[in-house]
Amino acid sequence: MGKQYREIKSVALGIVDNDAMALQALDILIRRQHSPLDIIWTCTSGKDALLYCKEIEIPNVVLLDIELEDLNGMTLSQHIHELYPTVATVGITAFPIPTNNAQLKNAHFSDIVHKDIAIEKLLQTLGKAVNNHILSRWTSSDQASPLSNMELEIIRQSARGLTYAVMARKLGISEQTAKTYARRAYEKLGVHSRAEAVARCAEEGLLI
Repeated sequence: MGKQYREIKSVALGIVDNDAMALQALDILIRRQHSPLDIIWTCTSGKDALLYCKEIEIPNVVLLDIELEDLNGMTLSQHIHELYPTVATVGITAFPIPTNNAQLKNAHFSDIVHKDIAIEKLLQTLGKAVNNHILSRWTSSDQASPLSNMELEIIRQSARGLTYAVMARKLGISEQTAKTYARRAYEKLGVHSRAEAVARCAEEGLLI
């Protein structure tokens, strides 16, 4: 199955940051929140971000460093908007936030934030960019399950005996992406098989 847009139930996020260490930190901080955000890819290159949108999966929102080396962040946001008009972009920077309204408008950013932003505020900003009510009001106290919405949905589909191919068609993702979500769920739950994952989620009342 080819690339597809996803419904805003579980928000698909792509992250582009020029600094590999900052990128890793963002990835860890966001995943620890167990929010409705699913990080589907990360990269340090604007060109790679465009390639990933084309060949891996189109996110609902892209969090991008506006000081990229290979492709200016403003230009990258413009390209994303032209190619995928429904994809929101949120800029992030370690420098003073630009105030050139015309430039920001042309880049089609939903918002631009500083890299020292609190993680809850960052998630709320991403939620507002895609009009996700739950994410736009996110606080750490909202954490319930270690699994993201999509990871949990894969386990629920597994409990119904569906194959990855069928799950992928139902959820509008690729079969490989469905397997990736399953693998992440196993790691978070500390299990090694579909049966163990289903049993663990059933014990915790997550399959309702």
